[in-house]
Amino acid sequence: MGKTVGILGGMGPKATADLLNKIVDLTPATKDQDHIHIIVDNNPKIPDRTGYIMGKGENPIGALVETAVRLRNNGVDFIIIPCNTAHYFYDKLVEAVEIPFVNMIEEVGKHIATNFGKCSVGLLATVGTYEGGVYEKYFQKYGLETVVPTEEVKDRILDLIYRVKSGESFFEIEELNYILKDFRKQGVNVVILGCTELPLVFDPVKEKFKDFNFISSTDILAEKTVELAK
Repeated sequence: MGKTVGILGGMGPKATADLLNKIVDLTPATKDQDHIHIIVDNNPKIPDRTGYIMGKGENPIGALVETAVRLRNNGVDFIIIPCNTAHYFYDKLVEAVEIPFVNMIEEVGKHIATNFGKCSVGLLATVGTYEGGVYEKYFQKYGLETVVPTEEVKDRILDLIYRVKSGESFFEIEELNYILKDFRKQGVNVVILGCTELPLVFDPVKEKFKDFNFISSTDILAEKTVELAK
């Protein structure tokens, strides 16, 4: 019998829906009953993670714990979190709620180390993820060097992310090329879409960037979820 998966979502809602769709698409199934039992707590009221890390907002750990407890009490076997920046609070969350969690950031590191070896990896993410060293914490043990954009490009990425959260769905190729220009100059061709809003931007236009290997944190989490649940 398969396991029941809990999605601690709402950060943001579109990213949560994208993860759910990808889990469904990746599940080998010929009928409804072959699919994974998933309980989603889409909680958009969790305080902004980047705001807190930057010293400008409420600590989200309380809301994260409350949401995880609801999932646990509803009988899930493990919890996944489709928000990269929320993994800044991962250790405290795991300590507070006695249930298995899947660490999306570590799974991304394992995937890159397995498929590309020790290399330099460009990171597109929120300012909170950069400032919190969310990826660096796990990547060091896999021999991966994290390459980050300039401060000006970081601000552009954050603007892009919040535009997705507000409902925008079309972005000019020139704008995305500008965001990637520093990686291209440095010869970095493995790039993490390290915010779960970013696959919504890049997935439709990947073929226009053949010089980059995009690593979607959402895709990696979906693949691991199917593996564990089935």
